[in-house]
Amino acid sequence: MKRIFTLLAAFLFFGGPDVEGASQKTNPSMKDMEQVVIEVNEQKITLGEIEARLGRLAPAVRIRIRKNKGRFLEGLVQGELLYQEAVRRKIDESPEIRKRIARLKRRLVIEEFVRQGTGTTDTTDRQLRDFFLANKERFRRKESVTLAHIVLKTEEDAWDAVAELRKGTPFAQVARRRSIFEGTRDSGGVMGTAGRGELDKALEDVAFKLPIGQPSEPIRTSVGWQVIRVLERVKAADAKFEDVKDDVRLVYSELKRSENYEALLRRLREGAKVKVHTNRFK
Repeated sequence: MKRIFTLLAAFLFFGGPDVEGASQKTNPSMKDMEQVVIEVNEQKITLGEIEARLGRLAPAVRIRIRKNKGRFLEGLVQGELLYQEAVRRKIDESPEIRKRIARLKRRLVIEEFVRQGTGTTDTTDRQLRDFFLANKERFRRKESVTLAHIVLKTEEDAWDAVAELRKGTPFAQVARRRSIFEGTRDSGGVMGTAGRGELDKALEDVAFKLPIGQPSEPIRTSVGWQVIRVLERVKAADAKFEDVKDDVRLVYSELKRSENYEALLRRLREGAKVKVHTNRFK
C-alpha cells in the first residue's frame, strides 16, 4: 500500500498536465521544452510542463525527484491512467466531486487574491536597518549549546555507558553501539544546536554547566535516560546587522504582509454589508 501511494504521489501532487505553467521560463531551451516525455493514450505530457511544476518546488525536493526520476515518471503514468479511467466512468461529473472542486477553487482564488493584495514592495537597506535597530532584542543571539547524546532504557544501562566513556572510548562509538534513539545513533549521537528553553529541562540544567567535551552522568528525561557531551557552547550576544540581514528581511516582510492583510480586511468590511446572527449558531 505504501508503494502505491509513493508512486502515485507525483501525479496527485502535480495534478496532471499544465499547459499554462509550461510557458514559464526554465533552463532547458524552448525546443527541448516541447519534447514529449510521457504519452498515455492521447494525452501527452511535455518536458516543459514537468519543468514548470518542478520549478515551484524547493531545491532539495527537485534534487530528490531527479535522483529517482524513473519512479517519479512512473507515478505520473499511473496517475494519468487512473485519471483517464475515472473520467471515462464519469466520476468527475458526480455531485460530490463537483462540490469538492468548487471548494478547492474557492480556496485557491482566495489565496491568490490575498497574495496579490498583501504583497510588499522591495525593501531598502535603510528600512531593514531601522527595523533591526528598533527590534535588536528580537535578533539577539541566544546562548546555545551543541550536543551529542546517548539515549538508554535504564539507569543501569546509562551508568554502563558512562563507565565506558570514562575508560576513554570515543563518545560517537559508544553512541552508535548503545543508543536506542535511531534519529541520532548513526551520526554518533550528534543532536544539533539548541538555545535556552528549547531542551528538556533536565538536559538544559546540565548542558549549560557541563564542561565542553566532558560526558555527563546519567540524566533522567522524558524520553529515557541520557548521557550527553557538550560539543560547543555559544554565549548570548547582540547580533550585527549584516550577520542577520536575511532574518531581518524575512521578519520585516512577514510583518508588512500581516499589516497589509489586516488593512485589506478593514477596507473590504467597510465597503460591505455584513450581518452575523450569532444566536442562530448553536
